[in-house]
Amino acid sequence: MTREGYRIAGPGGVEVLERCGVERTVARLVELAARTPEGLTVVVDSANGLLDAPLAAAGIPVLRADPPVPADGGATAEVLAGLGRSRPEVLTALPAGGWTMSGREEEIAAAERAGAPVERQLASDGRLVAGGLGAEPLVALTFDDGPHPEFTPRVLDVLHRHEAPAAFFCIGLHALAHPGVVRRIAEAGQTLGNHSWSHAYLPDLGPIGLARQLGHTRDALAEACGDDRPIRWLRPPYGGRSPELLRAVAESGLVTVLWDVDAKDWSRPGPEAVAERVLSQVRPGSVILLHDGGGDRSQTVAALPAVITGLRARGYRIVTLDALLAAA
Repeated sequence: MTREGYRIAGPGGVEVLERCGVERTVARLVELAARTPEGLTVVVDSANGLLDAPLAAAGIPVLRADPPVPADGGATAEVLAGLGRSRPEVLTALPAGGWTMSGREEEIAAAERAGAPVERQLASDGRLVAGGLGAEPLVALTFDDGPHPEFTPRVLDVLHRHEAPAAFFCIGLHALAHPGVVRRIAEAGQTLGNHSWSHAYLPDLGPIGLARQLGHTRDALAEACGDDRPIRWLRPPYGGRSPELLRAVAESGLVTVLWDVDAKDWSRPGPEAVAERVLSQVRPGSVILLHDGGGDRSQTVAALPAVITGLRARGYRIVTLDALLAAA
């Protein structure tokens, strides 16, 4: 991925797909695979959490390059293609039905445990929102992985009808592809947040990679809105964090937003199950994780009215992240 969009490096050279979403990129790779008699394997790195699932669904094998191969800032399309051709033994094959970070679960959990003391300090300083730690019956709705040209507007329609605020943590590449949807979020008075450029596992990145992931997304959101409004909030993809990352994010001026209520709506369990998962987990100060992008989010849209009315029936007030942080 680059500031302009996707770069595909292969036997035929380098192809640039500017300002396009995941769907067009996957369609192009499927097209290339159909034209390649010997088959096509795609190499990504842990800074790219967008392509592996749709490629696996299309039957295209995916290999992941982990640090220190390549080094921070060095994961260009050409480098990844070269690794696939000359050093496939250093790459990890992603299993069908797995996820971008398959095989690294213990490492990720250890990094999160190590970051717990830093989290507590940042939370006390107002630089991190963990969720579920409040004394008042306040909750925040948050949506990840958009903007999506179909589902984000539908989510916004539901929020408007119910006069409910929410925060939208946007993928920079999606904001680049769908600036009009970003503008609509802002014009509706909803909160915009940074969710990295390409759904990266941020603890893998050094200063160069982190600056690109956060800076490119900040710039894409500002360009879409037509102004330089500050983006205060960051949600790390997968909730991935380490002590070093948490400190670096705080030093950049961003507030890290985690969650304590996970609807797991990405698994598409049905609208009723999505609503029940939220309502059964909620507590004062909760941050609720839902998704408006990254796949078919029709079930999330269908569940949202029941989530909002159910929260209010239980005495909760839905507020902005600013209000939740102020009440902590």
